[in-house]
Amino acid sequence: MQSSAKKKTYLFVLPWPLNAIGGVNQVVINLAREMEATNEILPLVLIHEWDATHPIFEDVHGIKTVRWRIRSYHEDMGLKDSVMFCLWRFRFAYKFRKFCNDHSVVAVNLHFPGLQAFAIERVLKGLSRKIPLILSFHGSDVGGISSASKMQTAQWGKLLSNSNNKVVVCSNDLGKRLVDAAGCDIPYFVIYNGLNVDSFCSMADESTSDGDRMILNVGKFDEIKGQDVLINAFSEIASKYKNVKLVLVGGTGKALPRLKALCVEKGIDNSVEFYPDIPHRRVSNFYKKATIFCFPSRREAFGIVLLEAASFSVPVIASRVGGIPELVSDGENGMLFTQDNQSELARCIKVLLDDPVAAQKMGERLSEHVKSNFSWASAFKKYLDLLENENAERQI
Repeated sequence: MQSSAKKKTYLFVLPWPLNAIGGVNQVVINLAREMEATNEILPLVLIHEWDATHPIFEDVHGIKTVRWRIRSYHEDMGLKDSVMFCLWRFRFAYKFRKFCNDHSVVAVNLHFPGLQAFAIERVLKGLSRKIPLILSFHGSDVGGISSASKMQTAQWGKLLSNSNNKVVVCSNDLGKRLVDAAGCDIPYFVIYNGLNVDSFCSMADESTSDGDRMILNVGKFDEIKGQDVLINAFSEIASKYKNVKLVLVGGTGKALPRLKALCVEKGIDNSVEFYPDIPHRRVSNFYKKATIFCFPSRREAFGIVLLEAASFSVPVIASRVGGIPELVSDGENGMLFTQDNQSELARCIKVLLDDPVAAQKMGERLSEHVKSNFSWASAFKKYLDLLENENAERQI
């Protein structure tokens, strides 16, 4: 058997710890586990951490990680920052070259790329062995490009349009947004997020519902996720449906105090429950008990939570934004409503509550669609295809 020291390594790069709550981390964790299952390529996650001036290895969620400082680089930074970057790059490039050789790194894949992407690209260019750079965008990272300075936007355009680099987006809609943000043609690859349905469903315990019907939302408590729209919509129907409660699960965000205050203002606080910062392994319990899943985001590249709801055949209602219509077909396997239209959302909720048989059929159709077309195994294969295409090009 081939020893692990001789196996090839796929290097993920993240701007935050792997144990942080969020969809991007779920993508990296699940892709890494698919790699481990093949026993052919080893995943290693590089975490940008300013205080880690040398590589610090540890296991997180059973995945090998390394914390290491990566400086930002942009062409319009000041003289002092430029000097500090050059000094850092000189030292880091030597260590990184040895690191890549020791671990037989075959690809560097940045997820949620920031200004560190320019530093990594410059370091990779200096290596004697070509290592492909893959940049995976997930949503709000594209917004960072849209709001960048004119010089930085041009720099992004140059990086992303470089044929030596591979650009991945999680929906066609996000790809179009990326092209608009960079202001130039970008050859991107669409790799949809996935879900290991059996594994996710197995996380749920044996507890049963308390008898009330549940409208569920899962997502960070943030203005962009539109939980205020859902609360307002629920307030329109709450008096008619006494046995229905609204449950909101998500990472703590700036909007949480305002959302709680809105429930009090609308007089529905006794019918609304908040569960902040629930570990991902426990979220499946909420889907298992849910009657309807509502996803009222104002902007969404894709939405892994829709796949999670589908794994339990929960009927979904979602805003018609971003990449959501690439997954949910209105009236067929779910319901879509116009962004920010609380009355339209309230009507959709009533339709599903009043016709549970039709709601169940929608949930089942979405579940079959997800099981057939959205798996982490499929996503992993498409990432491997990028590497195989890269190797083929290099052999020409």
